[in-house]
Amino acid sequence: MFNPGMFGVSQQQMEQAKEVGQHLRMEIRKHKREGRVEVMFTLVNPAEQYDLSQPVDKLADQLAYGFATMFDMKGKIIEVE
Repeated sequence: MFNPGMFGVSQQQMEQAKEVGQHLRMEIRKHKREGRVEVMFTLVNPAEQYDLSQPVDKLADQLAYGFATMFDMKGKIIEVE
């Protein structure tokens, strides 16, 4: 069972994070030979006005932090648009 407290996440923060799933879907494409993973968020309701930039920023930051912490991996986040 996943315990969010192990990662410094409170129950309240976990509930707020889960709320994002009410608005977004995720598609993950794996390009194994290229060593590339693409993650795309789409709106559950395309008519809804929901800012996709915040979840994109948070995911990028979490990935960078996680790989730096677990694997001592160096890298960079590149803003495309």
